[in-house]
Amino acid sequence: MSDFEGQPRYSKQEIHRAISYYAKRYRLDPALLRAVIKVESDFRPHVVSRKGAVGLMQLTPDTAATLRVADIHDPIQNIRGGAKQLRRLLNLYKGNLSLTLAAYNAGINRVKGRHVPRIRETRVYVRKVLKYYRRYQPHQSPAIVDSRKGAEIGSIILSPSSESLAVAHAERA
Repeated sequence: MSDFEGQPRYSKQEIHRAISYYAKRYRLDPALLRAVIKVESDFRPHVVSRKGAVGLMQLTPDTAATLRVADIHDPIQNIRGGAKQLRRLLNLYKGNLSLTLAAYNAGINRVKGRHVPRIRETRVYVRKVLKYYRRYQPHQSPAIVDSRKGAEIGSIILSPSSESLAVAHAERA
């Protein structure tokens, strides 16, 4: 790590190690974390949105405070906070990845019922994250299946009776 204009800098290898570490810590697929980072910031650690979201995972100051992220500008802390938030949302939405991603993008107050809100930006966001999620998975990746409908969504089975995501290898049709 080196310091550039007061901002911590990490190598790509350190960022990827942090992604793997926090994915494991919060029971997430590292490919999912990479996909969210790709869509949120395109792996640019010091980007700030018009709405004030900061860093790789585009955390808002309020969300960062709730997640106890001391330095929102530190890429490693930012990844930790984003991973923790994704796990909380996955638990809240009982493993429904689309609702989790919609809430990560639009906020939990906008995700009502069991549907992605009719907000164009949010719908595009969910599609993009799922596209990169599939792309970042290993070649022999599992398929994401919503077990309530048997529909393929991405790379894990979403169980309606479980708060955690169960990984199951499935053949792609």
